[in-house]
Amino acid sequence: MYTITLENGMRFYLRPLKKEEIEEASFLSDECVGKNLYPKEEIAETLNDQEKFFYLLKNEKDETIGYIYYFLTNEEEMAKYSKLDINVFREVYSNSDKKVGKIQSVGIKREYRGNELAVEMMQFILKEMKKADIDITFIVCWKPGGILPLGKTLAKCQFNYLTEAKKIWYDDKKLICPHCKGRCRCDAEIYYKLL
Repeated sequence: MYTITLENGMRFYLRPLKKEEIEEASFLSDECVGKNLYPKEEIAETLNDQEKFFYLLKNEKDETIGYIYYFLTNEEEMAKYSKLDINVFREVYSNSDKKVGKIQSVGIKREYRGNELAVEMMQFILKEMKKADIDITFIVCWKPGGILPLGKTLAKCQFNYLTEAKKIWYDDKKLICPHCKGRCRCDAEIYYKLL
């Protein structure tokens, strides 16, 4: 468990997801990034997969107020997911024998945003990846209405801009985008950080 203490003394705890919290985690991700983007089955897989990690952020009352989901992958999967040429990723990292990290999703309940909790969660995860001998991590950031919700967090964590990706979630017919109110027409920006 990782403890985050804010300047005002409030404490939060980041820890791995437990089996009995899968439904709660799915509900929170629906609220933060869109209904059905991370179904319960996908979240449940993280409990038994040695390369997928789902952490919950709890307040002092043990209420879930945020999450971060990341996993290990490779350049080919990054290119496929973002609908881009693999060489876009190989320009910044070309060790195809090694796994790369991917921060898949970060979410915080609206009333807790603005406290740099996302920064704290991402910095913790970056340290975990480094311990696991990961050299680079990528993040594909949702850009609803041309606004990048994680923009300040990425800057504080010193991520580098890589490129833009167009409508990468549009083919997911089950996803209900909170911005588009249906199929997601939003674009994304891809960032990376060398560890």
